[in-house]
Amino acid sequence: MQSPHFPKKPVEKTKNPRRVRAGVKIPSNERAAESWAGQRWLRLIEAGASQEAQVEGLEYAKLGQTRSVKIEPGKVSALVQGRMPRAYRVTIELESFSREQWDKIIQEMAGQARYSAKLLAGELPTTIEELFAPFGLHLFPVEPTDIKTDCNCDEPREEGSTWCKHSACVAMIVADKLAEDPWTIFSLRGIDRDDLVEQLKHLRLLPGSGDGSAPVYSPHIESIETMAPKPLEECLDHFWDPSSGLEHLHLTPEKPAVSHPLLRRLGQSPFEGSKFPLVGLLATCYDVVSEQVLTDEQGPEDGAGETPEEGFEDESGL
Repeated sequence: MQSPHFPKKPVEKTKNPRRVRAGVKIPSNERAAESWAGQRWLRLIEAGASQEAQVEGLEYAKLGQTRSVKIEPGKVSALVQGRMPRAYRVTIELESFSREQWDKIIQEMAGQARYSAKLLAGELPTTIEELFAPFGLHLFPVEPTDIKTDCNCDEPREEGSTWCKHSACVAMIVADKLAEDPWTIFSLRGIDRDDLVEQLKHLRLLPGSGDGSAPVYSPHIESIETMAPKPLEECLDHFWDPSSGLEHLHLTPEKPAVSHPLLRRLGQSPFEGSKFPLVGLLATCYDVVSEQVLTDEQGPEDGAGETPEEGFEDESGL
């Protein structure tokens, strides 16, 4: 127990930020600067934070001073380690759209094929803001006042600004995340990516949606792949019987454009020293059988009355 005669020595700030193991870090802000989504977020930092806060915040982000970052609807929460023993709590907040607003936006997405096709393919179009304009909304914040930063550090801020180097650090990490995955902005605006895609797919399947190119939803029909096969014992008595609906099916057989395609794919016989050339023998058999089928289909002509077996023996010489 601390003696009242010896008050606890106040904790002083270290000269440099306390090191963090396995912190969240970015190599630089180049990736964000080269990405259209990252650029839009960087503009907010440049417009809201002081030059000093931006430089120190980027240095913190590169050093990995952020212990944790959590992105949720309308809010980014983080712990940033500074020069004090306890990490600072940083939050960045922006407006999260309501369920009704998202319903209208997704309906608009489904009605425009050029947007819905790219979104369903996992691509976020650079002109995505056009879908939000009719509703007076912006997917990405436009003005610095569109987001609110907060940090429990005691460092001085510029007049009228809530930015510090710790909040700038977290914002740099968010910009890098947007460069890596632009869909992160949807999470910040209050909708999960999978939820958005699922709703978009559903609307595109409804009749009358989009430009008419979307398929109409039809109930699931059991396919032959999903049907359980009957035991072989139950099929032996009628295995060779034609299925119902095939009694009146008539097909006109034709000679293939390429003769003996299967034999050509198999190539030469692998058997050496055989008495008969196997490939040539099989080719003769195929020709005889095909000719007999065509003869039976066209009706009796010369040699009518021969059975397939008799014709086969005469042509093959076996």
